[in-house]
Amino acid sequence: MRYAKTKMEAEDILQEGFFKILRDLRQFSGDGDVKWWMRKVMVNSALMHIRKYRKIEFSEINEKIIEDPELVENSFLQSERASTVVRIIQKLEDPYQTVFNLRAIEGYSFKEIAEKLDGNEATLRSHYMRARKKLQTILNQALTDF
Repeated sequence: MRYAKTKMEAEDILQEGFFKILRDLRQFSGDGDVKWWMRKVMVNSALMHIRKYRKIEFSEINEKIIEDPELVENSFLQSERASTVVRIIQKLEDPYQTVFNLRAIEGYSFKEIAEKLDGNEATLRSHYMRARKKLQTILNQALTDF
C-alpha cells in the first residue's frame, strides 16, 4: 500500500510481484535470506508498475501541502499510528511518495534511487526533503490537535 494510490493498484502490484517471485524462484542463488530477495522483487515490481502506469516526472517541485481532515484523526492509538502514517504517505503526490518510501522505508541510498528511477540524485534529495517536511507538518498538526 505504501507505493499504491488505491487498494486496486496495490493488489495489482502485489499480484505482479508474486508472479515474478514464482517465475524467478529458480534463479534465487540461496546466498542470503529469501525474505530480502522477495522484498527486493516486490519493491522492483512496484517501481515498474509506477513507471508503466503513473509516469513520474521529477522536473517540477510542487509546494502544495496536503490538507485532508480525514487523515488527521484525533485518536492516535498505538495500533492506528502505522496505518495512519501509511494513509498520509499514500496522499503524497508522485514522485514524493515513491522517493520517500525508497529512502525512508526501504533504506536505499540516493544513488540507488537515482539508478532505479532514472533521476538526478540532487533532485531526488530535494523531493525526499520536501516529502519529509510535508509529512512532519501533517503529523505535528495532528499531534497538536490531539
